[in-house]
Amino acid sequence: MEIDTRFPTKFSTVSDAPEPFQSALVKNLPSGEPVRLLVHAPAFATEEKSPATVLAVTNNSWLLASETEDGGAAVEKSNFSDVLFLELKSILLLGQLRISFATVDKAHSATIRFETVEDEVYREAIDLILAGIDPALTGAAEKGRSETSMLEGWPMKIRNEAQRYWPMGQRFLAAIQWPAVLGGSQEELAPAGALLVTERELVVISEEREFAAERPPEARPAEETKAIFGGIITFVPRVRLKDFSVSHRESLGVLALQVNGAHGGEKLEVTFPSGDEKAVSNAMEQMSLSRGSAKQ
Repeated sequence: MEIDTRFPTKFSTVSDAPEPFQSALVKNLPSGEPVRLLVHAPAFATEEKSPATVLAVTNNSWLLASETEDGGAAVEKSNFSDVLFLELKSILLLGQLRISFATVDKAHSATIRFETVEDEVYREAIDLILAGIDPALTGAAEKGRSETSMLEGWPMKIRNEAQRYWPMGQRFLAAIQWPAVLGGSQEELAPAGALLVTERELVVISEEREFAAERPPEARPAEETKAIFGGIITFVPRVRLKDFSVSHRESLGVLALQVNGAHGGEKLEVTFPSGDEKAVSNAMEQMSLSRGSAKQ
């Protein structure tokens, strides 16, 4: 099978994968379990070179094989029961999928870098993993007028991100958008972003800014400061949310999320304007109410 040297490529079977990936997949994939998705990403060069990878998703687990310098393949994997959250990052041409998981009370993460032109294959992987984590709440809901109206009046970039990364088959319980928080010298204290609450997961959208120059901001003349904008979308499965709190920290509101898997957990924090603390609390309560209804 011909493999694209620039963009991610989907394989139909394990036998389509080149070495060293094919041997790693045969050795490490669960015997007799069908592979629902196989995606190859070529080596990606930014400030540092990221290795070529193959991501495999089955009914109950995921596996990432990364090419090593000696021509072999390093493997990271876990069952869905150990996945804590997923994070998709997109800035200019750089796309990055990070899978956070826990083993024996220690949090880990596996990272894939790729050309953003073909990020839909990794959005498909995210949908499969989220559906595998919580199959009871995987449905076929459509975007109705009541859901899409929640996004009316949002800045175009955030609204487009919300519509693009809306989890498949899920309806909104709540949706909140906030602007960036700036300090007295106009430095950014917290990025613009949004919180989407569905019955199955939380989706946090955070506008990301990176500078094109290599020198740190304080070492650059003002005329050299050029920012590249992108976004980070974090998907937190509802069933992984053990606890949350909304608090105040100086001029910011802070949403703290404790996410736990079968063998450990991790704490996430989302910052936003302090004036939105009540709205964020109400949105999180919507998820709590939905969780209570689902248990009955």
